Amino acid sequence: MTQLLQALKALEAGGRLSRPLRLGISSSVTAELLGTYLRKQAALNGVKLELVQGNYDDLLGDMQRFSADGVPQAVVIPFLDTLLPALEASLGGLDPELVRDRQAQWRSQLQLALKAGAALQAIYISTFHRMTVSPDPSAPDAVDLLVDGLNAALREEAAMHPQVRLIDAQKLLASVGAQAAFVPRFYYRAKAPYSARYFDAFAAAVASASRGFGSYFYKVLALDCDNTLWGGIVGEDGVAGIKLGPHDYPGNIFWHAQQLIAQLERSGVLLCLCTKNNAADVEEVLAGHPCMVLKPAQIVARRVNWSDKAQNLRELAAELNLGLDSFVFLDDSDFECAAVRSQLPQVHTVQVPKNLPDYPRVLGEISQLFLGAGVSGESRSKTQQYQQREAGAAAQAEFASQEDYLHSLKLQALLSLNTHASAARISELSQKSNQFNLTTRRYSQAEIAGHMNGPASAVYSLVVRDRFGDAGLTGVVVMRYAGRSAHVEAFYMSCRVIGRGVEYSIWNRICEQAAARGCDELLAEYIPSAKNMLVARFFDDLGMQRLDGGGHAPVVKYRLALPATGLTNRNWIEFIYA
Repeated sequence: MTQLLQALKALEAGGRLSRPLRLGISSSVTAELLGTYLRKQAALNGVKLELVQGNYDDLLGDMQRFSADGVPQAVVIPFLDTLLPALEASLGGLDPELVRDRQAQWRSQLQLALKAGAALQAIYISTFHRMTVSPDPSAPDAVDLLVDGLNAALREEAAMHPQVRLIDAQKLLASVGAQAAFVPRFYYRAKAPYSARYFDAFAAAVASASRGFGSYFYKVLALDCDNTLWGGIVGEDGVAGIKLGPHDYPGNIFWHAQQLIAQLERSGVLLCLCTKNNAADVEEVLAGHPCMVLKPAQIVARRVNWSDKAQNLRELAAELNLGLDSFVFLDDSDFECAAVRSQLPQVHTVQVPKNLPDYPRVLGEISQLFLGAGVSGESRSKTQQYQQREAGAAAQAEFASQEDYLHSLKLQALLSLNTHASAARISELSQKSNQFNLTTRRYSQAEIAGHMNGPASAVYSLVVRDRFGDAGLTGVVVMRYAGRSAHVEAFYMSCRVIGRGVEYSIWNRICEQAAARGCDELLAEYIPSAKNMLVARFFDDLGMQRLDGGGHAPVVKYRLALPATGLTNRNWIEFIYA
């Protein structure tokens, strides 16, 4: 522990952690030790964590303070015995009505606390668990029923508050082991029941649920083939000789692995192949092996050749118009994994374990990189959307000019105002968009809902369709109104629809509605980041006036007089307003 604290102190003082984050802790047990392991997990993701410790067993008060102090995220640890002293041990002798009353009181307090913490971006709540072993494992006892009831209430409340994410304490206990997780002497002496090992696992679960405290947002799983998707080398063993199937070892492990990978694809993760192989051999396995789970239509892009895999990953990133820091790369080879790690450290490289039965567990850990914070319904159609874009790129080659091609697309753009049903997708897109993001501001679902409901703000969302299909909700403008000024607080778009002109054409409508509110100027800003140079001159190109000396460098300020005239527009887009 001393070495860990010294290492954290050196990292935090040395300026190597690039992003600060404040995190509140509200606990019904003594949990100072948890803070150390949360700082460790944050440091592993390049985040400098500032902990804000709440009061002992004061959930409502803590949430009120966190909200008032602008703490963006919080961890909550309830504990069974704080509902009633020694509740677990004495439950059999207590009046059931008293227990039900305490359950109801706790749920009421939780509801008030979540309301008080509505402004927080994320709240990670541990579920309840029991400390003792049931005397009859074959049937639930009163403690089991109480824990199940409390956790059911937690899930119901979490479903109504999109910023709440539950940490399954019972799964953590099963992983760590009850004897290793609890320290009875510290519980009785200091209300500190949990061991360092348990808190380490809990902090890792929070890091996973928060996607490394917001430090990453992976979108693509790039896969090797031989000894990764199937056992053996197809070029040597032939299609009939590779190991793949639901029954026999080791093929059953690879079959199970493909099931897990296919589940990721159905959840919105983009799958690519990045393998040194003969393309014809791989195609034969994909299309013809009777036990192949993954189908060709689930693979959005491929590099099947004998080239350097780091270069292939660069090409895949360019093809998908995504950063390399969006990629997870999975391979069985020590050499290939080391090469990609050294050349592309921004790619998260994972090696298939040498102990093959551990492979499904490793894929479970990979799934947390993608799904820890959940996905919107629209994300589940990502593969189809990228394939539509690929079809469009092929069709573009048939036209003499870009404008002729864009006219042929029969583009439709639906611009909607304050669509509450899309709040989850709007929030998710703010977290994902880096290249076309004028301010790189990120929003929780609760914050988006707040802007939609506020009298002095508005959220526009853009859905783009063409003859190849529906690209989905791919653009967002967050507006704020003050006096006679309309401020563009955020404008971000998916790279999938950049270049079609919709990014310019939406502003006529937004300016019209701002003028209708009595505004005589539109104000905007460009905040440079390491990734958004693509839009450095967007507002210049739109026709806005650049203001000299406004704000703190390097922020660039812009103004446009309303009602607007002379804005850049595109006449090949049919707009629909809602």
